[in-house]
Amino acid sequence: MRIHVILEPDITPDQLVEVGLLAESLDIAGLWVQNYASGADPFMSLVPLARASSRIKLGVVIVSPYEMHPAKMATSLLTLNEYSKGRGSMVIGGGGEWLGIMGIKHAYRVRRVREALEIVRQAAQGDGVKGMINYEGEAYQAKYYRTPWVTEKTPAKVYAGVTKDKMLQMGSCTADGIMLADLGLPSVVAGRVEVIHKALEAAGRPREELIIGDFLGWHVKEDAEECYREARRELVIRAWLTKDWLTPFLSEEEADFVQDNKMAFIKAYQDRSGNIEGVPQDIIDRIMASLTITVPASESDQAIERLKELEKSGLDEIALRLHDDPADSIRLIGDRVIPEFHN
Repeated sequence: MRIHVILEPDITPDQLVEVGLLAESLDIAGLWVQNYASGADPFMSLVPLARASSRIKLGVVIVSPYEMHPAKMATSLLTLNEYSKGRGSMVIGGGGEWLGIMGIKHAYRVRRVREALEIVRQAAQGDGVKGMINYEGEAYQAKYYRTPWVTEKTPAKVYAGVTKDKMLQMGSCTADGIMLADLGLPSVVAGRVEVIHKALEAAGRPREELIIGDFLGWHVKEDAEECYREARRELVIRAWLTKDWLTPFLSEEEADFVQDNKMAFIKAYQDRSGNIEGVPQDIIDRIMASLTITVPASESDQAIERLKELEKSGLDEIALRLHDDPADSIRLIGDRVIPEFHN
């Protein structure tokens, strides 16, 4: 299983170069920047690192066709792929922070994400270099779209950011890769992988043509108190604590309680305290244990064991979402995690 990292959106291009070259030197396979409304443009921010690095894969997660037309997505991705000499990737999904900023309603999500994946993947495969892409979808059109400026022969990778059944079935047949989100229990991941395998079999697509990965919060620090505080602070962004993500390890009543008390999680995120008021510690602990990897660095063997269990559940990649002091986390991952995996 290959180990990737995902960084906060507020990291500057200069910091990305420093942290990215450190990750590359430690044989971390990929680095992703999130497409948050509160951050700089992620594609542009990755360009200096693309020019300075030589091996590490570089990507943007997650971009929605509700916020950007797929042809424009393709141009951004192919530009990054040019600068990185074939190491560019992006994750396309139906959600993301921008939709709330723009006041956009989700409608026909499976269709829109599928059409976006098809357009961007055609462009990534080079269909617009010598010819034209003429795509006529129900939601999106790309007419006479050309990319004659592209010189890179290695195609950029186009992932589907999907987790539920219908989206998984669609993405398995359409994308280069799947990036699951916030699934930390091997049994839950195995269930999602089974859906993918059935979709591949039904479509007659070989398993080796699809990368299966997972996006997972990583809170492993030398200071035990800090690692738990950071994990509690960020809990609300773990799939927005959607009930479907909670019921594998919470009762229906407990999951409903979390929905009714979500403002406590939001407050802990907004004030950066990590103090989730009015929610039993046992519930908080189970959410952390199930949707993230959270242990003190002195107990990193537990984190490595979890990663090995996730690998056995069918993952090819895992993207560890880092927060405070990313360089420290990258050094720890390089020192203790990378030697345990074939990256």
